[in-house]
Amino acid sequence: MRQPDAFLTRPHERWKDSYIDAVYEYIREKGAVNWHPEILRKRFGEYLKVVEQMERDPLAGMAPSSLFWLIADGRAYIGDVELRHHLNDSLERFGGHIGYKIRPSFRRRGYGALICRLGIRKARLLGIGDILITCDDDNIGSAKIIEANGGVLQDLIDNKRGVLTRRYWIRAGE
Repeated sequence: MRQPDAFLTRPHERWKDSYIDAVYEYIREKGAVNWHPEILRKRFGEYLKVVEQMERDPLAGMAPSSLFWLIADGRAYIGDVELRHHLNDSLERFGGHIGYKIRPSFRRRGYGALICRLGIRKARLLGIGDILITCDDDNIGSAKIIEANGGVLQDLIDNKRGVLTRRYWIRAGE
């Protein structure tokens, strides 16, 4: 499926309202998010600073990471991809170099495959060679997306969360 003018960009005030709408969707779906939407509305600048800080000076125990938003038609936040610059022990088991999500109202339209592909390109630009991407074993959609983007299943591991974690590698040069 063709995505109209979709691109990755850094989080920005320009797409604040669309992002906050998506946060409400995530809450309806799972009930929890990192930032409450009304706090985001009032303190969006602070959120942007936290995102920037995670790239150059992450919290203790966390790997530096870059966050990009997928925007369609120049106006709608569709999802985001987080690129972890290197792996720590936790990310090696669960999380990997790339984590992505698509807002519920835009799923099953090909945006997951697109954001994964664009995330891999960004990871390469950051100098990441072999890329680890993980997903829950019962997340068939993500498994298909990762495999369609060149992911080769290494193994399934138990992370003591009730569902196994699938670990895929996309090797440098692929």
